[in-house]
Parts: sequence; structure tokens; C-alpha cells
Amino acid sequence: MHRSARRISAVLFDLDDTLLDWSGRVGSWTEITRPHVDNVHDYLTSHGHTLPGKDAFADIYRDIIIDSWAEARRTWESVCFETVLRKSCLHLGLALDQIDFHEVMVAFDYAPIPGVVPFVDTIPVLERLREMDYKIGMITNSMMPMWMRDIELEKYALTPYFDVCITSGDCGTIKPNPAIYQKALDLLDMTPNQALFVGDRPANDIAGAKNAGITSVLFTPPHLNRDLDGVEPDYTITKLTELLPILGKLEEDR
Repeated sequence: MHRSARRISAVLFDLDDTLLDWSGRVGSWTEITRPHVDNVHDYLTSHGHTLPGKDAFADIYRDIIIDSWAEARRTWESVCFETVLRKSCLHLGLALDQIDFHEVMVAFDYAPIPGVVPFVDTIPVLERLREMDYKIGMITNSMMPMWMRDIELEKYALTPYFDVCITSGDCGTIKPNPAIYQKALDLLDMTPNQALFVGDRPANDIAGAKNAGITSVLFTPPHLNRDLDGVEPDYTITKLTELLPILGKLEEDR
């Protein structure tokens, strides 16, 4: 069926625990991120900036992230990785105009998370959606800019499937704010009633899609057991392949 004649023409996905399976993550978040934070410390000290020891620097960075996400959950304004780095340096009294923060982000050396891989049906479903001529997008609540998360998409061979990818860090707002969904729709030249969103978090993904007027699909893989807290998805699936008959039903019900 030609896209313009469809009830749904665009399928949008969350990334983490929706397309990427985090059930096998190796190590705590602190253990995973610490080498990268140490890279930032090394970069700054090698460029003549005076810093406390690596443990103290990591503590400052961690506390700023915690405070930033707490504020984001109150305001729906996003956490931005560059802003976190700037706040960390400002806290230490460094001259921000003497630091190239893009170079700092490169020095961080972002990498795929150990043990995190695509769900077994991620690529087959994306391939099928592409064959069926759906537009495909991805929206993730991530403080990292998309060029950093692209490192993961490229590793997992996911990049070719997407027409649009957005991180909240780039957009300036987080799910469930409808603005981040509308940004993706604008880039796809779609309206809310032409789109369907798949995500694993009721309070962010599903509530946000409903706020934006988008058909919502809650993804509940076996390792997750999230409380709905009164949020009612339009559909619920336990594996991504179950999305395909939902799309078929929506076309039949037009």
C-alpha cells in the first residue's frame, strides 16, 4: 500500500530497552562510564588545566548529572552532555572560554555499552518496515548528542534503517514533552495521526506519545516490569515482531 493511503505512515521507536536489549549489561553504570570520565580528566590536565584527582573529578561529574536529571524530570527540559561538562568545569573554576568542549566530548571516547545488543528481532522488524515503505524514526532520552549515539547504531548496523534520529540532548526537551515527538514528525513531514510510537517506559514513552496525539505501543520485554501508574497504551507487545500485525490491523480498520 502506498504510504499516503495509510492510516500509519511513520513508525517511531525509543532506543534503549526497545531496540537495544540492556538485559545483558556488564558492570554498573559507574564502572562503565568511569574510564570515559577519566579520559576527560586526562584531556583537561594535558591541556594545562588544574584539576583535583580523578576520584574527586568523577564525583563532581556524577553529582551534576544526578542534579541535572532531577531538574529535567521536573521541567521536561533536557540534560545536555556539553552542558554537564561545562558545569563540571565551572564548578572547578576553570576558564570555559579556554576549553574546546567538542574536543572534550571526542576525548570522552563514547562507546557501545558492554553486553548491550539489539533484540534478536530488531533488525528483521526494521527490515520489514523498510520493505513496507514506512518512514522510521528514533527518539531517545539521552543527554548525548546524536553523533555520539550514532557510534552504537553503526556498530549494530542499525544506521541505514532510520530516516530521523533524535536525542533529547540535541532537542532541548525530554519525553514525555510532546515537543520532542513533534520535532521528529516535522522532520518526517508527518502529522501525529500518521505515526505510531514504540517504547518501554509508560511515564516517558507512552504518556509522551499520547500527549502528542500519536498511537502508542508499550514494549514489555521479559526483563522489564514497569508500573503503568495509570498510563494506558493503545497496544502492548512483548516482542518487536508483534508490532507488524498491529500495523496490519490499523490498515484494515481504516
